[in-house]
Amino acid sequence: MDVQELLRLADGLAFAKTGKRLDDLQQAVVRGTWQGKRYSEISKEVHCTERHIRNVASKLWQILSKILEEDVNKSNFRSTMERYEISKISNSGNFNLVHKGNINVCTENSHPPKAPQHSPPTQNPNEDNTEQKPRLDLRDAPDVRTFYNYANSPLTTLENSIAHQNSRLLTITGMTGTGKSAIARNLIPQIQTQFDRIIWRSLRTSPPLETTLKTLIQFLSNQNPPLPRGGEGGVFPANTDDQLSILIETLRENRCLIILDDVQQILSSGQLAGHYKPGYENYGTLFKLIGEIPHNSCLILNSWEPPSDILTFTDDNSAVCLLQLTGLGEAATEILREKGLLDEEYWPELIELYQGNPLWLKLVAQTINNLFNGRVSQYLSYQPVFLGDELTPILQQHYQRLSEIEKQVISQLSNESEPVSFTQLMAKCQGSQGELFKAIQSLDRRGMIEKLSCETETVLTIPPVLKQYVKMVGE
Repeated sequence: MDVQELLRLADGLAFAKTGKRLDDLQQAVVRGTWQGKRYSEISKEVHCTERHIRNVASKLWQILSKILEEDVNKSNFRSTMERYEISKISNSGNFNLVHKGNINVCTENSHPPKAPQHSPPTQNPNEDNTEQKPRLDLRDAPDVRTFYNYANSPLTTLENSIAHQNSRLLTITGMTGTGKSAIARNLIPQIQTQFDRIIWRSLRTSPPLETTLKTLIQFLSNQNPPLPRGGEGGVFPANTDDQLSILIETLRENRCLIILDDVQQILSSGQLAGHYKPGYENYGTLFKLIGEIPHNSCLILNSWEPPSDILTFTDDNSAVCLLQLTGLGEAATEILREKGLLDEEYWPELIELYQGNPLWLKLVAQTINNLFNGRVSQYLSYQPVFLGDELTPILQQHYQRLSEIEKQVISQLSNESEPVSFTQLMAKCQGSQGELFKAIQSLDRRGMIEKLSCETETVLTIPPVLKQYVKMVGE
């Protein structure tokens, strides 16, 4: 067994026990231990402290010990895994099924024997058909190796919405780096047994609705080309209404999960949040049908901002759910710990400064390691906040999508040292009260403004990182 086979085996065991894949540090521990390296050597390779590597390793050995029902540690890890691999092979059939405690780990053989043509699949009398794996098409899904769950656990919220509330349409919004795709990707293993078919598609290239519908129908109906309704001679119908009818009927006949990523790419820039690009308005019809017509399937949208028409039929008792991500909160300390930063007492200030955004914190942690040898206190002593060449283009993408009235509001807020009330803001901005209300609401939907309760009124501010970017643009 080579190191790659070992990593796949350990990853499968950990996932069976915890529902989570091995992260980068756990993989480094597995690889280094297999190669006979000391913890100090492993820590240098991954640029973090030896103490943190020891903590990561200790938790990993505990997980494996529970699964394998024997004590696993650094000294016996290699022999234990080799022994487990031998026992797994000795019990192999068409599938390798090894019982360890309450865990069944099933891995497919590299070259399974071919079943005779036209013969029915062999079924184990003890096998539960309800546990059949769904058909998956995750070619557009990101490869998420490390996942940081939020303190308020949106993953649990989404799972509950699907499993218990039968939500038909879920929208996850947030700025770049908040973890929208990571959450949706890690949701799949937790709920996939509830679905017959799961497909992930990205709208990053702004495909027309007809292209997206054809792709979805071909996969979900398990026909290529699909059997048309409204078309003739096996030709896919050209009429969008007929295509939508086929899709809805497919969602009724099978329990399907559709994830559409990068939805902001079909929405306009230079306008208030949620307006479609010209020619893409028919996506709103798709979302409305899936949200309002009864069926047993679910559509998840990942976007920087919610499409505006979704908000018109979202309520507490609806089959439509909107989840806005902001920051990790205290859970973000795991990122700083993995990056080996020092001065832990200053971490909360750093997290607040960067809104607990996982990507932003990774970028600033890299800067702190490069410039200040990991000393957070030294970095924070310099003001204003440093954006860096990696973060500036990200903020630019979001800023360029704003309407002129939104830019005016956010520019005014960037000049304020303290949060301001609606009344104060309106006295300093041009435009009618209605226009300013719409701009503030739009910025809120984009996650670019913070509303704070202050005694008898609500006050407004923007995150320090965004404030610094807006000032830089105005110079």
